[in-house]
Amino acid sequence: MKKLFLSTFAIAVLLSACKKDKQGQQGLTNDQQTQIVSNYSNMLEAGYQDAYNAALALQTKVNAFVASPSAQGLTDARTAWLAAREPYMQTEMGRFYDGPIDGDNGDGLLNSWPLDEGYIDYLAGDSHGYSAYPKPDFTMGIINMPTNFPTIDENTLINNNQPDGGTTNANGDNVSVSSGYHAIEFLLWGQDDTPAQNKIPGQRSYKDYITTADATAPNAARRIQYLQVATQMVVDDLKGLVDAWAPGADNYRKQFEANVPVAIGNMFNGIGRLAKGEMAGERMGVPLALHAQEQEHSCFSDNTHRDLIQDLQGIVNAYNGKYTRTNGTVISGPGLSDYVKSLNATDDTKMKTLLVTAQSSLQNIETNKPFDWLIDGSNPSGNQIVQKGVTDVSAVADWISQIAHDLKLTEVNIPAENP
Repeated sequence: MKKLFLSTFAIAVLLSACKKDKQGQQGLTNDQQTQIVSNYSNMLEAGYQDAYNAALALQTKVNAFVASPSAQGLTDARTAWLAAREPYMQTEMGRFYDGPIDGDNGDGLLNSWPLDEGYIDYLAGDSHGYSAYPKPDFTMGIINMPTNFPTIDENTLINNNQPDGGTTNANGDNVSVSSGYHAIEFLLWGQDDTPAQNKIPGQRSYKDYITTADATAPNAARRIQYLQVATQMVVDDLKGLVDAWAPGADNYRKQFEANVPVAIGNMFNGIGRLAKGEMAGERMGVPLALHAQEQEHSCFSDNTHRDLIQDLQGIVNAYNGKYTRTNGTVISGPGLSDYVKSLNATDDTKMKTLLVTAQSSLQNIETNKPFDWLIDGSNPSGNQIVQKGVTDVSAVADWISQIAHDLKLTEVNIPAENP
């Protein structure tokens, strides 16, 4: 006969099944709800720590590359950038409720997009709207304007990141972005200026970073400085987020955990708003509707498919209460699923089904990558693949709203558009 083993938390859930909350529903005790919030904090702190460690590894490769520019050095830096994105994207479920990532030194400096390449460096003619530049214009961008920007340092990048009066695109986004992951991405890959059907990312040459006669662009020293400063800023900002979620400190985490009902509401807000306005809206729906590669999230590296998959993985992590760190260590405990299941098992079952369906749709985007080819106006079958992703991720967000209604969670509000 097989023996049945139950976790301490599972036993507690069973024992609490006969208890009622103030609304007359079966639910978890206050201590059990506190465990959910604490486990979420543990996962988010671990995620930021992984992102920070990966950024340090990126910085090492960047410094090695600029010290002795070579094709292999550039490839190594690009590989490290791709690796650094994986853990960071799994933390984005911690946005959209006025936490530290939503502050002045948060996502606006770390992950702003779309990005006007010409605001940072030179532009060349391509098939995405820069036909006015049939050959590189080396007078453009902060890097190539030493008179306007005599010093390239942290203050310069902060003060000129999406400034008032910055350039806006057709969707109304301020694209005068000077810092963050995507600034680094552009500096490593350059413009993706080939037709989408070619299925290749940007092809910046390592020779943009050399000063010898066969250099492919002027101002290599300023380009090097920019790349190093932007990378250091990402490292520093991530360290600040690690500190904000560290346990046992007088920090944001302490404030977050002090009000458990509000914290649980914001956990739902984070995953719902990420799914609805950001993923289904800004990152898939808008570029698909406009058939615009320039609206793609990681358009220079063609890494958007991984951004989407890891964003949704972060949502799954928060709902199920489990995060697998980059070193294989698992942070696990009660999650939002336990909370929902204790009050409405049917809602929980459907949520898990919708998450699996959405994951399958995003994996299909990865199978048929790159994203810019899938949204191209000449690729109707690719458009359908992305539209399926939009539909299925939207369904996840809509069901979170339904859960909030069913459970009378007044703190939860998932806007139809990105807040």
